Amino acid sequence: MTPPQRRPTSVDVAALAGVSRATVSMVLNGRTEGTVSTANQKRVLDAAAELGYTRSALAISLKERRTRTIGLITDEIATSPFAGRMARAASLAAARENYMVITMDLSLRDHTVDDAARLLAERQVDGLIYATMGRIRVPLPKTPPGLPLVLLNCEIDVSDDANGADSDAAAALSTFLPDDRGGARRAARRLVDTGHRRIAMLSDDRISEAGRERESGFREELATAGITPRVIPTGWQMDDGYRVTSRLLAEEEPPTGLFCIRDRVAGGALHAAAAAGVDVPRELSVIGFDDEDFFAERLTPPLTTIALPHEEMGEQAMVALLGVLGVGPEGDRAAEGGPAGAAAASRAIVVECPLVERESVGIVPTV
Repeated sequence: MTPPQRRPTSVDVAALAGVSRATVSMVLNGRTEGTVSTANQKRVLDAAAELGYTRSALAISLKERRTRTIGLITDEIATSPFAGRMARAASLAAARENYMVITMDLSLRDHTVDDAARLLAERQVDGLIYATMGRIRVPLPKTPPGLPLVLLNCEIDVSDDANGADSDAAAALSTFLPDDRGGARRAARRLVDTGHRRIAMLSDDRISEAGRERESGFREELATAGITPRVIPTGWQMDDGYRVTSRLLAEEEPPTGLFCIRDRVAGGALHAAAAAGVDVPRELSVIGFDDEDFFAERLTPPLTTIALPHEEMGEQAMVALLGVLGVGPEGDRAAEGGPAGAAAASRAIVVECPLVERESVGIVPTV
């Protein structure tokens, strides 16, 4: 049997390039300004490529006293292509700074958040992000002292004393949330601006953070426009939207504009309008919320909606966490004595939910 080939070392690279080992270290660590000539830099890089040399992550971590890994704890995000954009964007932001993400999805294992935090800490991750598919309140995760934590799409339920939530510890965390309230105001304003006055919201039929924020934004914007809000507890699925919209369209003076708590509900509303022979958007305008992948744009007509900024939230959360570690633009600002970054500032960061225009909103029909 042929013995395994020995892995090349920096000594081998130095010998092939004809330079010192210190020169190899400076080149491969990017510390060459004013110290290593361009010609020697090229010799080192060519020799490393020829030998197939790669730096040892273990050696680097021992030297830097960090592993350049981030632990990402999720619930159902890894199995959801929609909310998965958060995890993907966070991973890309980490990769830009040569960090790797280790993901633990709680839906795939019999673990609690605390279990996941402990297991990831045992693997010496440099920081943690706890992300959820839907906007929810969660108990304060138990993490080792000194291990930075950032929340993504969730916030600490400081009233949950039974779960040991500590208001001071919760206040020290940064959380990145979608601007559900602002997005709902944007949707209501779009209907008002196109002349609608008989506007209804197909809203949450249960208590949820997203539902509460979206309904509040809808009510606020219509009140600003001098219109009495009409809110109907509906649900979150297509059949809920179909059922309630069918009933509304049978009224003597049905709404001309609908704002739906979710794209799936809006899809049901569009089906109900088609079944009733009501043209969208000529006779009825419909706006959803989420901009769900492979769904909103494929409805008939394609749905105007409010987008959840999953990618922006994921990227910003990772950039902020790396900033706490002194890495990347936020870390550079902190090192220079400037603002230490979003996570270091310890606050809730609300990310805008933009309006995505398609074809389901039209000017109010004339009587």
